[in-house]
Amino acid sequence: MVKKTEALYNALLPMKIASFDDIVQKASSIIEGSANRKYIYRKYVKRLIETGKLQTIRKGLYTVLSPLETPEKYEPDKLLIASKIRKEYYLGFHTALEYYGYAYSAFNEAYICVQAADRFDPFHYKRFTFKPVFVKDIASQIVEKPYRRSILKVSGKERTFIECVDRVQYAGGWEECIKSLEGLSGIEIEKLVSLTLNQKKGLPRRIGYVLELLRNRSPFYERADDNTLDKMKTTIMGPPLYLIRGKKSRLNKRWNLYIPEDFEEKLRGI
Repeated sequence: MVKKTEALYNALLPMKIASFDDIVQKASSIIEGSANRKYIYRKYVKRLIETGKLQTIRKGLYTVLSPLETPEKYEPDKLLIASKIRKEYYLGFHTALEYYGYAYSAFNEAYICVQAADRFDPFHYKRFTFKPVFVKDIASQIVEKPYRRSILKVSGKERTFIECVDRVQYAGGWEECIKSLEGLSGIEIEKLVSLTLNQKKGLPRRIGYVLELLRNRSPFYERADDNTLDKMKTTIMGPPLYLIRGKKSRLNKRWNLYIPEDFEEKLRGI
């Protein structure tokens, strides 16, 4: 007869990454009668940690090691860990680009988008860093994707595009951002434009400029024709804005946007 501790381990093993809530849920179907969370930790979780079958990532989050894996050589899955930190979240920015397979570079950072009430302190595990990015809306244009016997919440491609251009520091900077978006196939241009029109002042002109830039670099943006881009151009009001402050720039009259003089020249080299 399989012991309860071993039965719990076998139930957790396919998950690879388990939160304490996951463990409590699995334990409830194995332990006869009710058991409180402290009992489950003391009786089962602590024992699995001591025997090397669970490894603590951070408080309340664990790696489930197979019999052939050791803590020293185990290579964690960044996306799986990121998906288990908070229940209400989505993976966004460069992390979403990595999920879709179009990030130009692999990052050791993961960006988990949460509301301020679900904030957490950035933390490191192995070679990865997990960072919260605060957003107001965690529901619109979010898709759920199956991933290694789990489900990831990821920003849809159009929202990923908009957010990367809006907060480019989470997309790796402009060069990384443009090169990554260049390969992002499956973007619905009309949908992207429609979503952009509802964004804050200044963002439509940046989106318009980037779309115009990308249609000359990538076949995935050929549908961003002048008629489509002009829908965003009509929203431009007020004085010119800067794409990057503090840089010597020239005015792009179409988008009423100051572009660094060497911006496009640098992009030609990537």
